[in-house]
Amino acid sequence: MKRKLKKGDKVIVNDIGLTMLYNTMKQIDPDTKPNNQGYVEEIYDDGTILVSFPIGDEDINKHSQVAPYPANQVILKDW
Repeated sequence: MKRKLKKGDKVIVNDIGLTMLYNTMKQIDPDTKPNNQGYVEEIYDDGTILVSFPIGDEDINKHSQVAPYPANQVILKDW
């Protein structure tokens, strides 16, 4: 049985744009970290999931970016 996501869960986002950007950056810097790993920030009534992505090695509460994704693109994953 698939567990429902909740705020704070670690997730990966299955997004073609993020994948393309990651592949480009990986050619420039082989040590590039995956850009599709984040945390559930909020879940809206319509099922949309707001994902918070850490930027760099800084505290996520000080330096992050958030973006909404349809629930079918967000996968529970402990990275």
